[in-house]
Amino acid sequence: MVSKESHLKHSSHYEEDDDEAFAYALQLSTYHIFSTALNASVELKLFDIVAGAGTVISAAEITSRLVPTTEANPDAAAMLDRLLSLLVSRSLLTCSAHTLEDGSSERLYELAPAGKYFVENDEEKGSLAPMVPLAFHRATFGIM
Repeated sequence: MVSKESHLKHSSHYEEDDDEAFAYALQLSTYHIFSTALNASVELKLFDIVAGAGTVISAAEITSRLVPTTEANPDAAAMLDRLLSLLVSRSLLTCSAHTLEDGSSERLYELAPAGKYFVENDEEKGSLAPMVPLAFHRATFGIM
């Protein structure tokens, strides 16, 4: 069980209204360098996995839900943790630190307000997830 004392919340956009969160999510989806990481996150359905957890989730737990895709790479959780940290830096996810029984620590992730717009099939708010891969389609990318 994760105690409140072991959490260190990191985000500058905790309490945004929906219009601001949507505008921020739309802005991020158009940055080409960041969009590469965002595209990978959408293709891996990371936002769906984090949203579906209903609580905080570690990179290792997310990686286990990507099997068999990640079975061949023992470093997949560490690599995914770096990608998730990038999403935290853009306030699409929030992050908290948790100390494990063996004294090591792990980061736990949760969906931030702008991140919810990248969850597919969100009938309540709509989703930008289908738009992200479109920016990387050969026909679209060639005109930019």
